[in-house]
Amino acid sequence: MARWTRPFNEWTAGFVYGTDILIFLLFVFWIARALKTKSSDELKSSFTETFELKWSNPHLWLIGFFVVSALSIFNSGIVGLSLYQLLKLAEFISFYFYLRSAFGKIYKFREVLMVIIASGIFQAAIAIAQYLKQGSLGLKLLGESPLSVNATGVAVFIADGVKYLRAYGTTPHPNVLAAWLFLAIFAFYNYYLYFYPIDKSYFGKFLLICQPVLLVGLFFTFSRTIIGLWALGAAIRVLLLFKKSLHGFWVATRRYVVAIVIITLVTSSLFAAFFWPQVKSRALISTEEEAVTQRVFYNKIASSVATAHPILGVGIGQFVSQLIIKLKHWPANIYQPVHNIYLLIASETGLVGLALFLLFLFFIFYNFIQQARLHKAYQYSFLILAASFLVMGFFDHFLWTLQQGSLIFWTILALLSLNPELG
Repeated sequence: MARWTRPFNEWTAGFVYGTDILIFLLFVFWIARALKTKSSDELKSSFTETFELKWSNPHLWLIGFFVVSALSIFNSGIVGLSLYQLLKLAEFISFYFYLRSAFGKIYKFREVLMVIIASGIFQAAIAIAQYLKQGSLGLKLLGESPLSVNATGVAVFIADGVKYLRAYGTTPHPNVLAAWLFLAIFAFYNYYLYFYPIDKSYFGKFLLICQPVLLVGLFFTFSRTIIGLWALGAAIRVLLLFKKSLHGFWVATRRYVVAIVIITLVTSSLFAAFFWPQVKSRALISTEEEAVTQRVFYNKIASSVATAHPILGVGIGQFVSQLIIKLKHWPANIYQPVHNIYLLIASETGLVGLALFLLFLFFIFYNFIQQARLHKAYQYSFLILAASFLVMGFFDHFLWTLQQGSLIFWTILALLSLNPELG
């Protein structure tokens, strides 16, 4: 671990995660496999295709964003911190390209769904146990945080004058767990509706039984934005089944869809009935509560920073260090990133960096829609999933600043850019 400010602040420190080591090993095997199985002409052709010089190629805008991020270091107050963050950005961009390269060779979409679902069920079970215990389970080796309703910095909320712990799983924050369970529920929808009707596997039956576990695990995070996006996305998916072009899918999967809807409604209703005070407390949002006022506070600061440094920002990874300098003697918990990845990017790499990143996102979505033609239900579902994560980025920063969140974010973008066929 390296740190660049004192006292310790996690946002101005550098860490080596176990997943960093795994990703590095993936890169080693990726390069070795490419050199072994492809000739120099094939490698050149693959590189040319990936970085084809045309406006609609998202990878050109991504490389441009990386270059601007590198140039932003000239504005950095803590160069070492910026170099570390640039290295992390390079790691996740490389991971994005690895996922694209390995698709259909090392892994298939079906296998990805199964792994995500299994992990989601595991995390949901831990989340349920944590909430019922209102504390950690002693799973430190798996990355579980020390949790207590009275501990400083732990995510809690108050209902009827009583403090309640939000479930973490083995992630660093309930919102990260919620994002992962959000993804796991999407994976369940796709596996159960596309693969189970064909192979009738016991795994599919097991998944249907486990659906309430995933839902309750998500609910126990009490992550309002993500639960709201899940509910909205589920409703849109059901409404889309009435499209004429998807009539065949509806006829083939009607009883499976009905089973999912019934289980969802029953689980949601029972959860609301048993935990109504907590649900009501989280559902009622006040403009004066800390979660709202802090977000407004950070958004204003990030907007002013981006306006004052529109070309290259204050330097990649420098938002929090600038807060520490400008807001001396403030409580330590104030020093954290703005809860909006787009404002964070704008403040650290300037409006130029933000524009390039948004163009990268735009052309990934544009190409997906152009190639898919949206004639299959799972394509709509995948588009809703990816769009939901972009919306999450308006309300939290973990998709950009935390290891687990970044892995989710870049995985979704890589799969979207591939327009994966189910198989």
